[in-house]
Amino acid sequence: MRYYKIGLMAALVATLCMAGTVYAGQREGAFSLSPMVGYHGFEGDQNTNDSVVGGFSLGYNISKRWSAELELRYTPTETDLSGASDEDIDIWSFGMNALYHFNPDGPFVPYVSAGFGGMYFDVDGYDDDTDYMMNWGVGAKYFLSENTALRMDLRHVIDFHSDRDWDHNGDDNIDNNFLAMAGLYWQFGGIMPSPPPPLDSDRDGIPDIRDKCPDTPLGVMVDAVGCPPVEKSPPPPKKVVDGDDDGDGVLNSRDKCPGTEKGMIVDKDGCPIKFTMQIEFDFDKSEVRPEYHEKLREAADFINKYPEIRFLIAGHTDSKGPDEYNQKLSKRRAATVKKYLVEKFGIAAHLMTPRGYGESQPIDTNETEEGRQKNRRVEVILVITPPEG
Repeated sequence: MRYYKIGLMAALVATLCMAGTVYAGQREGAFSLSPMVGYHGFEGDQNTNDSVVGGFSLGYNISKRWSAELELRYTPTETDLSGASDEDIDIWSFGMNALYHFNPDGPFVPYVSAGFGGMYFDVDGYDDDTDYMMNWGVGAKYFLSENTALRMDLRHVIDFHSDRDWDHNGDDNIDNNFLAMAGLYWQFGGIMPSPPPPLDSDRDGIPDIRDKCPDTPLGVMVDAVGCPPVEKSPPPPKKVVDGDDDGDGVLNSRDKCPGTEKGMIVDKDGCPIKFTMQIEFDFDKSEVRPEYHEKLREAADFINKYPEIRFLIAGHTDSKGPDEYNQKLSKRRAATVKKYLVEKFGIAAHLMTPRGYGESQPIDTNETEEGRQKNRRVEVILVITPPEG
């Protein structure tokens, strides 16, 4: 029987040592529950057999290092008297302990403990007995997640023995017990730790996950992807044949979009490179309808194709209402779309500039409800620098 118990304890200790992925440990303000089982050893002259022990504790983390626990343990054992039959003993132990933890932020958290309480002995064939006890010990918690840990505890219990008939023939004495226990530890609530900031190895302000130039020297200005700006040779002057009134680099004779605003990036036909979202807004509303989530995902994919370019988020309205009001409404719609792209798809806010154009740029007639609905829209346009206004 003794060898079986020693084997059980060895298996519990091995379980603690083979834990896998771990997370940081003690959490201030958390409550805890800890069921445990193990081995209860008695001093030789107590005439009591060593046995298994089980129990649990309820605790509260006063800080990351200090905690208090209420515990209850049960040991089923027998008397061990020479020349007499063995009698069953039910031992109930209860107490309060203070724990001090080392390395409270790590996955492996050792601790020391001390406390006091009582022990109740319910014995067949003898009078029951209640004693005071004190205990001290060491232990460790090994965290498997932010709330769960494996736990091992070694405890020296000092039993202030009173008048048990089968122990010392009734003489008063102090008995020394040994507890070796292992189990689980759960903590609930408390102050959750802040997530660590994203890693930025070269300290250029761009997280490593987005940094395409991870070894930028300290102090060098970088762009949105963490790379120093590349000095480009100025393009050769364009040969003026028939003029370029809007200054977009496409001659008037080939410009299919005359009057393009300054700063916009155009294609070979002189038209802005843009992604037009047929995101229809309700009349006099700026909220994005839920059915346009996938359309906004396509807009986010479009933006991600040009990581070093800035974008104009252009809002538009129909012709109903005063011009000044429509101008403000269209800007609110553009700002709403920008906020949605930032919060739902992680687009960097500084890459996008919202602007309202009111009713000035319709794409359909404002004489019908269908045409007015199409004019209530938002567009994502590539720009070198956002237009003023």
